[in-house]
Amino acid sequence: MQLFPHQQEAKLFLLSRRRAILADQPRVGKTLPTAAAALENLPALIVCPAIAKTVWESAFAKLAPNVSVHVVNGKREASEVNSADITIINYDVLQYAQTDLDRYNTLVLDECHRIKNPKAQRTKAAMLAMKKISFVYALSGTPIPNRPIELWPILHGLGIYRGGWFDFAGRYAKMWVAPWGLDTSGASNLVELKDMMKPHVMRRKKETIFKDYKEPQVSLITFDLPNDKREQSFDADALMANPNALLAFEGLAEVMREAGMRKVKAASEFIDDLLQADEPVVVFAHHKDVVQALQDELKTHKPVTVVGDTTRAKRDKAIADFQSGQTKCIIGNIAAMSEGVDLSAADTIVFVECTWSTSALEQASSRVENINKSGIPPVIYILTIKASLDHTVLAKVLKKLNIVNQII
Repeated sequence: MQLFPHQQEAKLFLLSRRRAILADQPRVGKTLPTAAAALENLPALIVCPAIAKTVWESAFAKLAPNVSVHVVNGKREASEVNSADITIINYDVLQYAQTDLDRYNTLVLDECHRIKNPKAQRTKAAMLAMKKISFVYALSGTPIPNRPIELWPILHGLGIYRGGWFDFAGRYAKMWVAPWGLDTSGASNLVELKDMMKPHVMRRKKETIFKDYKEPQVSLITFDLPNDKREQSFDADALMANPNALLAFEGLAEVMREAGMRKVKAASEFIDDLLQADEPVVVFAHHKDVVQALQDELKTHKPVTVVGDTTRAKRDKAIADFQSGQTKCIIGNIAAMSEGVDLSAADTIVFVECTWSTSALEQASSRVENINKSGIPPVIYILTIKASLDHTVLAKVLKKLNIVNQII
């Protein structure tokens, strides 16, 4: 299989650096050039989200059909030694595969922003693997999910920043002692951070690679629906400062779930109008019962769904049915369908419930893009309730993209 010129450039960049970050925007095409680079120094360990394992398996089948590939499923299989040229494993079970790390020459960390928390088991396992394996390629179209502090594990693991977490936090995350403890949600010395990363990072935007690329058309659709009075007790700025706001603030998850359910009927009518025009539509929500309610409301269109506990076989079939045109509508959790999924049969996305994470929003939105599509601007509809907490926080979230662009 022949790589596109920009993918060949990415492959050569990775091979010349040995340890590097490929941070091209989503859908530019990072998987194939990285797989091609990994094939130069086998055996290789590919670590990725569970939903992306089939994507990597397919990439190696296209590039080197004679190379042996082993896809790890589950903790028990992760702990077993295998002799395949390529081992593909998901982050959730990486900690169980530490006895065999020394045999690998290449490590790929796909969606490397998943190892942002240095205390998490997956991060510890990934950092150990980075220490033991010579060639390390970290991939992410959105490497800074929320704030610069989340870069430390990957930069330290790659050897780009050799200092400790506290040093990094004080220098680049504006660390200070707040009443609630150490606050590392800020950003400081971004020019210096960018200069430090620059030799080790390749970052290209879609409009640079595809000359006829057009920016997505984003429309905010506001429904005039009742607001929950409980929303008034939450501070939008405080929610912005906490990446796990739905879990950290008592009662917030339930408030947002009920807000999502209130939007279902109006959202279904809006989506129905799009489907009546015979347009394939990707629908994102956050809560499983919102996904289910949307499926029930849109049942005449026979939508398929993908949520967190959808089995791999059912998920792959749902995506294949959508891509082949057997259904015009796919509805899923943002987390379950935002990474490693090709939904490019559609040009239209509807967020019935939108994420407050800039990286998740970008990842989800990019699912309808494809390097073989030219000049087709995705259309993104974000559905909110007038004067709601969600509406307020979203406006603030979108401004955060400026910090990401300053760094990379």
